[in-house]
Amino acid sequence: MGRKKSSKSTARPIAKKLPLDSKSVPSIESLVSSPVKTLLNHALVAAGLFVLVLLAWSNSFGDGFVLDNRFFILLDPRVHQATSENIGLILNRGYWYTYNSGLYRPLTTLSYLFNYAILGNGEQPAGYHWVNILLHFANAFLVYVLSLRLLRKFWPAVFIASVWAVHPVLTESVTNIIGRADLLAGFAQLSGLLMYLKSTEAAGRQKAVWLAGLMAVTTLGVFSKESAVAILGVIVLYELVWWKERKQLRGLLLGCAALAPPLLFMWYRRFVVLSASGPMKILFTDNPLKYATFVRSRLTATVIMAKYLWLLVWPLKLSSDYSYNQIPIASGTLREWIAWLSVLGVTVCAAFLFKRSRAAFFFGGFALLSFVPVSNILVYTGTIMAERFLYLPAIGFAGCLVMAVYWIGGQIGRPQLAPIVLCLIIAMFAARTWARNLDWHDNVALWASAVRVSPNSAKAHEALASVMYASDPAGSIDRAIAEDEKSLAILDPLPDNENAANVYADAGRLYSVKGDLLAQAARSNGQSTITPASLAAYQRGLQILTRGIAIEKSSDETLRSEERGGGTPGPEMASTNLPFLYSSTALTYVRLGKYQEAYDAAARASALSPLLGDAYVSMGEALLSEGSREDAAISFLEAFLITGDKGLLPFIHSAYSGGLDKRDCAFRNTAGGPTLDISCQLVHTDVCKASDNLIKLLLRDQNQTAADQIKRKAIENLECSTAELQ
Repeated sequence: MGRKKSSKSTARPIAKKLPLDSKSVPSIESLVSSPVKTLLNHALVAAGLFVLVLLAWSNSFGDGFVLDNRFFILLDPRVHQATSENIGLILNRGYWYTYNSGLYRPLTTLSYLFNYAILGNGEQPAGYHWVNILLHFANAFLVYVLSLRLLRKFWPAVFIASVWAVHPVLTESVTNIIGRADLLAGFAQLSGLLMYLKSTEAAGRQKAVWLAGLMAVTTLGVFSKESAVAILGVIVLYELVWWKERKQLRGLLLGCAALAPPLLFMWYRRFVVLSASGPMKILFTDNPLKYATFVRSRLTATVIMAKYLWLLVWPLKLSSDYSYNQIPIASGTLREWIAWLSVLGVTVCAAFLFKRSRAAFFFGGFALLSFVPVSNILVYTGTIMAERFLYLPAIGFAGCLVMAVYWIGGQIGRPQLAPIVLCLIIAMFAARTWARNLDWHDNVALWASAVRVSPNSAKAHEALASVMYASDPAGSIDRAIAEDEKSLAILDPLPDNENAANVYADAGRLYSVKGDLLAQAARSNGQSTITPASLAAYQRGLQILTRGIAIEKSSDETLRSEERGGGTPGPEMASTNLPFLYSSTALTYVRLGKYQEAYDAAARASALSPLLGDAYVSMGEALLSEGSREDAAISFLEAFLITGDKGLLPFIHSAYSGGLDKRDCAFRNTAGGPTLDISCQLVHTDVCKASDNLIKLLLRDQNQTAADQIKRKAIENLECSTAELQ
């Protein structure tokens, strides 16, 4: 009985008698369940990654619509209103909308529609940048989750995600708004891999849910960017690397079955949509690899792989352009041999890792498989090299880098150094990313940086000339011409069928403008005077434009030959014609007094692009100089009807003066200045004739909408009869 009593007394909760600060008080860790603790850790990592991403890209919100952003967002009417018609056009047209670039990315275009019309961001870039940064943050968190699964170590997974999240090569995908295609494809590939792995561990309904999720995100990926097809290779790679432990043949087959519908549907839709848009054209100057021999093309692509590897290691010099002739076709130089040996060395090291660290081997294989679709090794892309192609491969680099730093720390007996070194790397990468964002502020800053890093790129010099002139037409004409001359020096040795006519068109136009400025500076009695300097500018401009026309004709014939070989019928064949090349040539001919040549070039320009007002002005000037006043007046009226530019009224007045307007009724004075008097029979006849001419040209150009607009305006506003509009 005494023992029972003693037992009772010892069973009392003695913790109540202990002070609150006693070591016997349970810790918070013991009170929090393991799942809750795990979720808390994930939440803290997510918060940290969000802050890190936001800091690195904090100065990008004011960056504008640079490069092709203007075309895909500001100039694509499909994304301006959320209508069923626009959605249909997005689903049934290529990514570039106006021609076949070989790209079909409807979900990416729908995301621009979401920004522009649904969120109401319109022409304000901040909202687009927010969406990009949120997508990138989500991808960074997925990298953390994947790394944690691969390594089973918390801090290495955090560092892998952090290194990748702020790597400077990612700016072309994150800061560049239309880099969203990479962000969406990356989200699909990362989440798809994780969903697949979950499906192999689940059973019954849960397995079906994970496989359905895999199918859904794969659909999102492949309809956002074609390179998302790499998800198939990544899943197969994972199972091969850990085959001995997993032996997931059934799971792999089910995963592939889930991938099959979106992949097959994507290929079908691409074929249907793009085949209706004519053949794809890759310009030699954008990607010369397509035109090199098989061996030299692949050797050059291997050199470019070495360049990519160096950018991952040392991302100091970054460029938005690497086109012709920044990366010459391989010829066996010492530098190329070093590049080839470097790629071989990395490949050997990766193979060696298979037995030493399969996680590191998987990271390397993930990088390679994500890169292959854009490597120009299996298929040619629209560009020879682009930093945006490293968005997903950089994950593999980050994984290998973090694992290597931890391994070295362990080898030297200082494992505590690894986090310090990695924090320094993250800080340096984030600082470089922040600085790189400044280059994306506007087109002038971006192309100026491209010229510094890629001085042998003809496109970079030409683009810098164009944006400099657009930003300051009067003050930058000489600098713009100097950049264009550098571009021409790179391109001139190329044969016509490999050259770029648009560069010659832009350069020739600037020389014409320069000639006009010199002539205006030497005015005599209020009239521009041709001086030796202005004459030299016009002559140089004509020389450049003439070469441009030869290039255009050669390229056009090459394209038509390819289409004929493909069985495309004549009237549906596309054309590479550049109407503004002919309109600039017409203007230069006018300045040089060669009026017949000016008329022919202007007529060609208007036939190619009936809505190009400059062509009608040049045609009118040529006719006026030849004494054909009424025909000149009609040409000037055509330009006026297209543009509505009141600055054309003096041209029209000059045509009617000198005896043509016998009743002196063509113009009447108003509070806003002289204006056309439509009630004057002469003006009425000519304006209806001009409208009729435009309608015929637009119908020939298959632009029924514009033709109907001109006809409605002529009848309702200009009082033209249907008989006058045949």
